[in-house]
Amino acid sequence: MFATNSKSSYAHSAFGLKLATINLFNFIEPPGAFYEFSNIYSEDQWRQKRAWLNRYIGSYEPDIIAFQEVFSANTLRSLLEPLGYRFFSVVDEPEPLDEYIYKSPVVCLASRYPILSALPLRADPELSVKLGLTEDFEYSRLPLFATLELPSIGQTDVYVVHLKSKRPITEEKSEQDKKTLHDSMREEIAGSWASSIQRGSEACHLMASIIERRSHTNNPAILMGDFNDDINSEVLRAFHVTGLRSITEDMADMPLSHYQLHDSWDLYVKNIGESGLERPSTHYFHAKGSVLDYILLSNEFNSTDPASIAEVGDFHCEDKHLVDPKFDQDTYSSDHAIICVTISLRR
Repeated sequence: MFATNSKSSYAHSAFGLKLATINLFNFIEPPGAFYEFSNIYSEDQWRQKRAWLNRYIGSYEPDIIAFQEVFSANTLRSLLEPLGYRFFSVVDEPEPLDEYIYKSPVVCLASRYPILSALPLRADPELSVKLGLTEDFEYSRLPLFATLELPSIGQTDVYVVHLKSKRPITEEKSEQDKKTLHDSMREEIAGSWASSIQRGSEACHLMASIIERRSHTNNPAILMGDFNDDINSEVLRAFHVTGLRSITEDMADMPLSHYQLHDSWDLYVKNIGESGLERPSTHYFHAKGSVLDYILLSNEFNSTDPASIAEVGDFHCEDKHLVDPKFDQDTYSSDHAIICVTISLRR
């Protein structure tokens, strides 16, 4: 699906900033292997994976890209630099299991515009305790927090995340351990809830960090990545700062809207006045589609706010490799769609 905003009530300047989030699904250069020794791309498979990414970038030319599931960050950096992405950041590294085998892929950020700073985002021990967690709670995958210098917008904070998946958290057991049906069911239920707790706690920590940053700066905020859940689920409720019972407007020197993040799809639909549009899925499991990948934007990009400086002009979901794949091009692409939005200045 590709839609162009032709019905916005505001005129656009010629400026257009494209933001994209891409789950690269085990991006690892051979002879490296992901998780198991058998998971090594052949040279042809690796060429096909890189060619798929090159084709997308050549077709849609995003200015800023948030990447997830990256094992070979330096290789990705080298691939992107000739394409115009002079600025690249990564703040973590995969965990080696053996000499060539790795787990725990990382997130990366690539930009055509200067990245002024890039830091890992750590969980706050004090907040962890308030959530009923231990002080040493950490993100399953370390988020990246960067400040960029963007034309016409200025310094902007960008967060790249890959929240905990719905895969149950279970204890590793040897193959000799026999499990009864009861044991397996109990483990699956507990493991799924443990994953939800982890993912929801990550969302809470993330939003707390964004709110704190917004309280000290007027920088617009952009949050991109694979959330591994529906943005409207109870697990990700922290991303919605509306309906907070103990908060009133007179408690802050800024309107509460200053601290809100908006789903770029919602902003786009409001902009074009087409509330009946069906949102495209970004992931499929047993042929059932869901939306797991998001780009959230602060109020500076909300055209319904008179003080906003920009709006979502276009929304594009690149999903051909999922819904109509070509064997010789898409077999080693990604199991997620690519989300790309175009930001236009208001005038």
